[in-house]
Amino acid sequence: MISWYVDDELSPDEKKDFDFHIQECATCREELEETQALLRIFASAERFSAPFGFTTRVLGNLGEKEESPLRGLLAVKPFFLRSAQVAFALVVITIGIISGNLLLAERTDTIGQAAVVQEVFSLDLFQATPPDSIGGIYSTLMRPSHES
Repeated sequence: MISWYVDDELSPDEKKDFDFHIQECATCREELEETQALLRIFASAERFSAPFGFTTRVLGNLGEKEESPLRGLLAVKPFFLRSAQVAFALVVITIGIISGNLLLAERTDTIGQAAVVQEVFSLDLFQATPPDSIGGIYSTLMRPSHES
């Protein structure tokens, strides 16, 4: 309501009620004084005049940008960008599948598919206690042949 009062947009009755309220309320009076001080600062600020033809050039540029054919292309860009991302992901997945099949086919030709599966899942390669580890030495010492 303070800005309406300052801008003189209140009806005579509203302005009279506001004047009465301002006399009674210190908080609103202080806020009104701050608003009026701020308006005085803006009113006393230095003004600059625009160069000749500025308004015409700005309005002309706005008209050009609205009629630009690139504007429609930019609106399609998010859809195009997402489509390109999906296509790239599909290409990467396809290359992965093809290369995986080629690698598996190469291995199955030389050894055979059953041998490959057995080699991959074999537990012979895994030694829980290698002989040169502390666990291996301990298990060697604990064998019944080493008991005395």
